[in-house]
Amino acid sequence: MQSATYLYQMFVKHIRSIFIYALLLLVAGHTHAQSLLQKTITVKVQKTRLADALTSIGKQGGFYFSYNSNIIRKDSLVSFTAHNQTVKQLLDNLLGDSYKYSETEKYIIIHTEDREKWYTISGYITDGNTGMGLEDATIFERNQLASAITGKNGYFSLHLKDRGRIGTADITVSKGFYVDTSLSIIKGFDQELNLSIIPQTYSLPDMVVTQYSHMERTWLGRLLVSSRLRTQNINLSKFFVDKPYQFSLIPGLGTHGKMTGQVDNKFSFNLLGGYTAGVSGLEIGGLFNINKHDAQYVQIGGFFNAVTGHSKGVQIGGFSNYVGKSVEGAQIGGFLNKAGKVEGTQVAGFFNAAFDTVEGVQVAGFINIAKAADLQTAGFINIAEDISGMQLAGFINIAERVDGMQLAGFINIAEKVKGVQMAGFINIADSSDYPIGIINISGSGDASLGITADDLGTTMLALRSGGRIMYGLIGIGSNLMSPDNKTFAALEVGLGAHLPVSKHFRISAEISSMTLSDFTYNRYHDNGIRILPAVRMGRVEVFAGAGIHYGYYTYRPQALIPENNILWSGNSFAGTSEYRIGYRAGVQFRL
Repeated sequence: MQSATYLYQMFVKHIRSIFIYALLLLVAGHTHAQSLLQKTITVKVQKTRLADALTSIGKQGGFYFSYNSNIIRKDSLVSFTAHNQTVKQLLDNLLGDSYKYSETEKYIIIHTEDREKWYTISGYITDGNTGMGLEDATIFERNQLASAITGKNGYFSLHLKDRGRIGTADITVSKGFYVDTSLSIIKGFDQELNLSIIPQTYSLPDMVVTQYSHMERTWLGRLLVSSRLRTQNINLSKFFVDKPYQFSLIPGLGTHGKMTGQVDNKFSFNLLGGYTAGVSGLEIGGLFNINKHDAQYVQIGGFFNAVTGHSKGVQIGGFSNYVGKSVEGAQIGGFLNKAGKVEGTQVAGFFNAAFDTVEGVQVAGFINIAKAADLQTAGFINIAEDISGMQLAGFINIAERVDGMQLAGFINIAEKVKGVQMAGFINIADSSDYPIGIINISGSGDASLGITADDLGTTMLALRSGGRIMYGLIGIGSNLMSPDNKTFAALEVGLGAHLPVSKHFRISAEISSMTLSDFTYNRYHDNGIRILPAVRMGRVEVFAGAGIHYGYYTYRPQALIPENNILWSGNSFAGTSEYRIGYRAGVQFRL
């Protein structure tokens, strides 16, 4: 009944236009024996309305004019004199050459070569239950990708283009939590459309229709995508089309207008920034690109790229890239990259973040964050739950489990390490057999604090810490064996490895570097490799051993160095150098 009422209203409103087109159809099938346009007319008109002037011409020729009042300025004043002119000549002089004329039995029909290029559909959208106007409902024509959004009282105005093809336009009204309503209208004429739509309660599983609205809810989406485009995205969450290309200045101002967020393109060029459903080819943005679905092959943004779905291929952002789901290929950002899962390469000048796993390489100038990674390289810090390959940072690595290697310039932190944990200073792990660092803290490891003395007369308080095999060494002490009673401070660092032989006996191999200095020009640098057999008795361990040492110095304590221990000595760039057999003994207590 509603459709019948609507058609009747359209018929009454446009009965004159319908009558004109009916006459055109008659003209197509019939001819008149005598051409009305070739009749000769003699008439004089002085400052007369154009509509009245056409009536006078019709009276002279014995016919009537029929025309659409929208294409003739009937109230304009005209003056002319015609003497034995044909009607066609008179009309050309009066109206110009932009009009066409058709004849039927008693009528000359004035019309343009084509129908109106643009027409407007306007009216109100109301709630089918309450009758109240609905705000933020979308009215769109899917073939032209034209749309409008209702205001507070439900009013809308939709401008459509009439491309001259006979037929109808398909109009759809859509709003979240309401049933989509579609109808066909006669094209080519301004008309009113008042429509009620029915509320619909969606079950929870159906709410996945808004899965791609995440981007619009971010602060960046709210900043760059207008509220009307965000509202339309919710209303048209099920409607998407493919187009070969799109050009835009900013989101909503381009070849697809306000429907840009519902279109997937093969090629997208955005002078400042673009907002599309997706791209499968090439997308270039002077400042930014925002995609609600996926981006494939190549996406380049002068400032940033943001993709809610997947990125496959190469994504390059002058400042940052964001991908809500996975990256398959390369994600390169001048400052920042964020992605769900990375299968390939993620490179950023400052920061990379993968919410899921990195199956490939994650490289950042400052920090990398991932749930799991094959290779993480950062200038400052890496953070991951699982590392199956390598985690390399200039300063610090943090991981829950490491199967391969964890390498940091300063500190590594991990729960369980199956491979090698190497740090310039400290390693921390719940379980690690092969830590390489000065200080190693391991829940299942071995740490001892002891006192040692060597052949130079240096006494050291040393901490040895590490895993079951590898350990680190750091010690401080002094040397009082100077002939002139000078006191030398001592600092030693080194690495070692345990070779278990039995429950109470093991052999340790160490490589170390020690410096003696009185904080003036006098110094002695000692580098050595030694073997230290050790006997363990409960928490106490006694050890002693020897090794080969290389020293260079400006001053050397000599009291405990037998001359036959020196294998070679001579001058070098650092002062005097020597190779000697060195000795060390000590006792340490297991912590």
